[in-house]
Amino acid sequence: MEPFIRRLHQMLWVEQTLADELLPLVYERSDAVGLKYGVERHRRETKQHVMTVRTCLNLVGERQDGIESPALLGLREELGENDLELADFLAKSEHLEIAAYTWLRSTANALGAEDVAMRLTGVLEQEQYALELVEKETAKLLAESVANG
Repeated sequence: MEPFIRRLHQMLWVEQTLADELLPLVYERSDAVGLKYGVERHRRETKQHVMTVRTCLNLVGERQDGIESPALLGLREELGENDLELADFLAKSEHLEIAAYTWLRSTANALGAEDVAMRLTGVLEQEQYALELVEKETAKLLAESVANG
């Protein structure tokens, strides 16, 4: 149970940091309209993910505090300046979240916490869709880059 609880606390910190710090920074640095749209859309979802993870912690009787994630701290160092670098950062952060929520959902199911697993499934599906959008925008940015030499 300890690794499960720790990961939930880490994901609370990840979601809070993305919503409050990193996604606004990506939005500010980006020039690509499609990327900006996707970031703003996902920022709203990310704020909801904060609430969902808080609810999950409450359901398992835990405090609702975040714990720093070494993985996101490392990714933060890779936050770039141009649109392709920003899209790369977004894809990496989505992969981090998808891996975490996949593990958390499986563990919640194994622990018999179906209500928690159900909530985590909703977050996981949104993260997977956000990754699809980032991948499409990255392909568009790459095509533009090639076309412009």
